[in-house]
Amino acid sequence: MKLKLFTTVTIILAAITTMIAQTKSAATLRLEEYQSSGNCNVNIPTNNPEWNLEFEVTNLTGDLAPNDFYTRRDPSSVLRVNDKYYVWYSYSLSNGAGKISPWDLNDLYYATSTDGYQWTEQGVAVARGPVGSFDHRSAFTTEIFHHNGMFYLVYQASDTQANLNSNNTIAMAYSSSPDGPWTKLDNPILYPSSGESIAFDKNAVHDPCIIYFNNKFYMYYKGEGNQSSICSYNTQIWGTSNKQVKWGVAIADNVTGPYVKSEYNPITNTGHEVCIWHSGDGLGIMLHQDGPEYGTTQYSSDGLNFEIMGKVDFPLKQPWNSTYPEAAGLYRSETSNTNAASGVYWGLSHVLNWGGNYGSWMYIRRFDLKRNTASVKDIQKLYGVNIYPNPVDSIIHIDKFDNGKVTLYDMNGAMLKEINASEAKSGINMSDFSSGIYYLSFKTASASFSTKVLKN
Repeated sequence: MKLKLFTTVTIILAAITTMIAQTKSAATLRLEEYQSSGNCNVNIPTNNPEWNLEFEVTNLTGDLAPNDFYTRRDPSSVLRVNDKYYVWYSYSLSNGAGKISPWDLNDLYYATSTDGYQWTEQGVAVARGPVGSFDHRSAFTTEIFHHNGMFYLVYQASDTQANLNSNNTIAMAYSSSPDGPWTKLDNPILYPSSGESIAFDKNAVHDPCIIYFNNKFYMYYKGEGNQSSICSYNTQIWGTSNKQVKWGVAIADNVTGPYVKSEYNPITNTGHEVCIWHSGDGLGIMLHQDGPEYGTTQYSSDGLNFEIMGKVDFPLKQPWNSTYPEAAGLYRSETSNTNAASGVYWGLSHVLNWGGNYGSWMYIRRFDLKRNTASVKDIQKLYGVNIYPNPVDSIIHIDKFDNGKVTLYDMNGAMLKEINASEAKSGINMSDFSSGIYYLSFKTASASFSTKVLKN
């Protein structure tokens, strides 16, 4: 009888252990390995060149040109609506009365552009609420989500100055037009896990981003807790810090909620700002600071378990000089494609400055992915593939490409056409495309290479 009882208890304990193991994300399991070994060196694969990213940055013109009188920060994703680009962002006066940080006393503003470089500020989209409301102190760090003809702004909210750096919540406003008016939901849609002393998001939930995935709404967010880590980004660069920042995800059947936090949380062990995009059948992410896997790109097929794929150019000794797009707001193309970095071809990010006339201030700039392209002549020399004519008026011909796939992209990273080697022999008809620069990407079992094509 005792043996039978012992066996039953053993089976139950084994089942519980298995269940706990199954609800640890791939990132958490990696962090446990780092900590148990005392070695925070991250293994980055070398066989995924398409996941190794490098960026170049450009200052904007118009109303979003650098100006230390204003603080503009944390740009949302960029949407194109009716031939105009839209972006939303946190806005405040740098010398605002009573302001204690760049994210204090913020409202959500928006701007539009016809070319992605020169922007016109349109004014407030969502303002802070009245005294006693969940966003009375500050409404900031917003993201835009467009679904079934409706627009949704999710953002961080602080009710009081005391809660400005902790106990933030995530709120939502919606509109049928990118120009508003916006209607706020009565209550926040996500709160910190205040009842759990060791929760990764005990102190705050930040930086929301909604992705429609697997027929549900996945809201990714940054959480801050009290636990320390031997694998801190800040420790490796600045020398002193044990700050712990990770991502979580909350999932809902309806865009307005209710959102339920995943049992796999946290799903990263790094990540000061949320940056996520559709990549093929899964999701790609880019991680920035506060953890061992800073500067990595990762992929997940289920939206929960992310594996390291490559890296982002990130100078360890002088991170402040990096072209890494901090607080990246990605251009969300409506054209889906299977390219690994399809979601990060360009967008807007912010820069923190400490030495302005009014103290610390921030501005928004543009980032573009550096594309490792070869000339048509080099491709013919290295791979034997002949591409002509370039520039092209109608049909771009591709000769001596015997296996693999050819993909044509526009400047924004949207896939326009994908064909196999046999189809490539007939060329690609570009006569209906507008003038400008395009990219031809070739992929075989042993190599991948790209070139620019100019359409007259």
